[in-house]
Amino acid sequence: MMKLSRYRHICLAGYLSILSCSFLLPMLAHASTAPPITLVATTPLPEIVGDFDHFAVDLKRNHLFISAEEHHSIELFDLKSGKHLKSIGGVQTPHTLAFVPEKDELFISDGGASACIVLSGDDFHETGRIPLAGGPDSAFYDADTKIFYVGNGGRGDKSPVSKITEISVTNHRVLGEIEIDGDNVESMAVDHAHSRLFVNIRDKKQVGVVDLTTKQTVSKWTAPEMNRNTTLAFDAASQRVFVAGRTPGKFFVFNAENGHVVSTTDCVNIADGMVWDSALRRIYVTGSQGVSIFHQRTKDEYEKLAELPTNGGKTSIYVPQLKQLYIVHPKTEIDNAALLVYQVNP
Repeated sequence: MMKLSRYRHICLAGYLSILSCSFLLPMLAHASTAPPITLVATTPLPEIVGDFDHFAVDLKRNHLFISAEEHHSIELFDLKSGKHLKSIGGVQTPHTLAFVPEKDELFISDGGASACIVLSGDDFHETGRIPLAGGPDSAFYDADTKIFYVGNGGRGDKSPVSKITEISVTNHRVLGEIEIDGDNVESMAVDHAHSRLFVNIRDKKQVGVVDLTTKQTVSKWTAPEMNRNTTLAFDAASQRVFVAGRTPGKFFVFNAENGHVVSTTDCVNIADGMVWDSALRRIYVTGSQGVSIFHQRTKDEYEKLAELPTNGGKTSIYVPQLKQLYIVHPKTEIDNAALLVYQVNP
């Protein structure tokens, strides 16, 4: 009887185990198909007409800044909720933004003013203005060296040569200039390990590699079908440079050690924003057709996780402290401009 009882106990345990698995498997299947991002808030901006450009964040005050280049303003939002707080004037055509917590200042590349304008993070009054060549637009803030690299000149000055001006955010002074053979300088990134600056030279369909010690371009990369390459990001750990081109929308991965292309994949077109999430090993490419999300399986293998509509939102920023991705889209014939706030899912 004891053997039979034990047998029945084992059978019952096995049955319960199978039953629990039958409930668990659908849950696991559902979890595995969860989208990489979930829209959690939409903030309509009915008064704002025209295109937007780039973002910056003041974590201390819970502020999100967005350049409204055709509205001639910086739009201010609550970082956590996405609520619109106010429009900040005093700018003409704002493009790239950099908030420097140590200085409590917002740096703005202003194409219309041909200057880098500096605003107080407290009440947004102007605290500095650094004159530049015509059409300053794309820029990159290196928080390690406290240098704001601003692309200017080129087509803004009707010149075939552009400049990247190095601005010290500590004292608002120009430290130097890097000459670029091309009239359209776009996104940049710094490789601290090798003292290099990567820059998209859009009119040449090239990625330029600048030696920051000599201020000279030491290499230029390109790839088949790379056209109007606008946005760029850098994974320092794997030494990979990510670039998105337009018409066609293509996502390229370059080996930073030799400039070889290791991966090419279709992505949304007219991309103007790219975010590298090193924790989840994801790249978010945002363009007028939506957002393409890639996963870095290995440093040379990339899988497209999703492609989602964003109503024409081309620029974006990811705030890892909140695990939130922000995308802004302009007014269209069917919808007002709006800020879209997404929760990033593991």
